[in-house]
Amino acid sequence: MKQLQKRDYLIGFSALIYGFFLFFNLLNNLLSRTSEVWRFFYQFTQQSNLISSIWLILLGLSTFFNWEKIYTFVTKKIVIVAITVYISITFFIVLFILNPVFAGRWIPLANTYEFLFHNATTIVIWFFFFLVKGHGTLNHKQIPLVLLYPLFYVILNLIVGYSTTYLSGQAAFAYGFINPGTYGNNFILYILVLLVLLAIFTLFTLGLMAFKKRVNHLYYDELDKS
Repeated sequence: MKQLQKRDYLIGFSALIYGFFLFFNLLNNLLSRTSEVWRFFYQFTQQSNLISSIWLILLGLSTFFNWEKIYTFVTKKIVIVAITVYISITFFIVLFILNPVFAGRWIPLANTYEFLFHNATTIVIWFFFFLVKGHGTLNHKQIPLVLLYPLFYVILNLIVGYSTTYLSGQAAFAYGFINPGTYGNNFILYILVLLVLLAIFTLFTLGLMAFKKRVNHLYYDELDKS
């Protein structure tokens, strides 16, 4: 494992603090549910926040306990980009679809859940996107690998939505925009919406990769030289 600097330990400590804070808030959210507990694991918001908390905790623990294999994995550039993409998807879906800002429905400080899971974690992960240099290569061929999880999530929603109902009797789709019924079962329109979202997040992932390379070149490469 490379020789870590004081800066790396500060990053690791910060990751541990927020990672455990987020994890215990997620745990509290899970334990506070008295019915349909499975919906906690079904929603992309909880999934992306849980992934973020695990990544932050592993980053912190591997830094302080010198877990070389884990540290090597969590600090790969592609892993950093993937984590940032997933939590950003949560933020942008809320901002533009679930509680659209242009309709005045985006209220990030509405409650603890809204602030922490839909907004604060995204900001924190973006900070670590800049703070953790990462290693390995980034190229456009890795985009399908990054987006495989969100695509699988949509497929899972279709399977569960068509085969299961909530206690209310509604089809068990996690979000309305994933439910074909929202579009009057017009599958052409439905597929078009999904393709547009896929195109947007493909370009976002590609842009994030280029941005990470640029940040590293402007800051870390110069820092290494000095």
